[in-house]
Amino acid sequence: MSSQPTERVNALVVGGGISGLAAAFELKRGGLTVAVLEASDRVGGAMETLAAEGWRFELGPSTVLESHASVGRLIADCGLAAEKLTASPAARRRYLWKDGRLVPLPAGPLGFLATPLFPPAAKLRLLREPWVPRPAGDVEETVAAFVRRRLGPAFLDYAVGPFVSGVYAGDPERLSVRWAVPKIAALEREHGSLIRGALARRKGSAPRGLMISFRSGLEELPRCLAREIGDVRTGVACTRLRRADGGGFVAETAAGTIAAERVVLAVPADVAARLLDELTAGRSRALAEIPYAPVAVAGLGYRRADVAHPLDGFGFLAPRREGLRILGCLFSSAVFPERAPAGHVALSAFLGGRTDPEAAGLGDDEIFRLILGDLRQALGITGEPVFRHLRRWPRAIPQYEVGHGRFVALAREIEESLPGLAIGGNFLSGVSVPDCIENAVALARGA
Repeated sequence: MSSQPTERVNALVVGGGISGLAAAFELKRGGLTVAVLEASDRVGGAMETLAAEGWRFELGPSTVLESHASVGRLIADCGLAAEKLTASPAARRRYLWKDGRLVPLPAGPLGFLATPLFPPAAKLRLLREPWVPRPAGDVEETVAAFVRRRLGPAFLDYAVGPFVSGVYAGDPERLSVRWAVPKIAALEREHGSLIRGALARRKGSAPRGLMISFRSGLEELPRCLAREIGDVRTGVACTRLRRADGGGFVAETAAGTIAAERVVLAVPADVAARLLDELTAGRSRALAEIPYAPVAVAGLGYRRADVAHPLDGFGFLAPRREGLRILGCLFSSAVFPERAPAGHVALSAFLGGRTDPEAAGLGDDEIFRLILGDLRQALGITGEPVFRHLRRWPRAIPQYEVGHGRFVALAREIEESLPGLAIGGNFLSGVSVPDCIENAVALARGA
């Protein structure tokens, strides 16, 4: 431990991803002195934008949905409103790979009746959904079991399963419907039916939020927050967290020690487990059991003339049973046009996930071979990419699997036993960027 004198701040945030930065920004706006420690050499965590040779790719989250009021407020408060981009109207169209071709997801009731994604029997089964009974007792179902019970296997394979792959890179046979998709679980709990619940909520709901990014890419948001916060230290890892003699906490780093009345932990679950080990007499170790899905993200640039598909949408998802190895592909330059040089298109493809974790650990050449082969088949590509980049995320997305509630309960128990400590990040109650922002702001206000 360094012999330098201990610094003092009102609040210390450990973790410089979007959760930690949003919390730190809110704490500073509340009049506190705040410092942020980030072990890596950059802020943003999974929000990472690659800009090179006229190309721009998102290597983590591809867009942000303004689905919470806190998202728009944060963007405005940090001065980024003028840099905001709204996704092309074409992005409303989504495709699914089925029977060797890309099929658009239905838009509206008439599209649903006509779509070949679901057989007639599956469509008729929807008429039964309002009368499907809830299970007796307090049963925690997987997403797969819930969907099969209420909607049938076709909707699991060609609607919910691919959605789960797109959001969580997860396995619907393991994810908990209660924790992974709580809004869907609430429809059954509150209305006894998904259809009745959706209709009831639609009557009084606000318009769905816009899908956005920024001119320089999504990473501009964490960079801007870091500038506004001021005291954000990259390349500085917290190695130990302990109680201070007079109350509060002391964080130890290779550069010295920092005392703080409040500490926000916005780090991955395994890091939180380690940092809290001493303070909890080992109870925090269970947090390290939260599983994560590995994902490899390939940013690919092609000549427009080499891609037969019109790319008139957001992208496509590939159900596991349909033969493609990739999870899906985003039509990046169709969603935000200035992401590729003139006469070219930018695509982002995803491999791995909870159902195929080994794929994300393959060699670079093998990953590109699998991805390029699938894209040739799905999009009618005839040429080779003129730009390629691979980003691996060995622990990309935490998985809210059956039994996840015990981790949430443990985190809350730890917070109650250690006044002044708040546990954030995306491993407890929301993996999306809007959820992370909403939770971080609420955490900062309650810290």
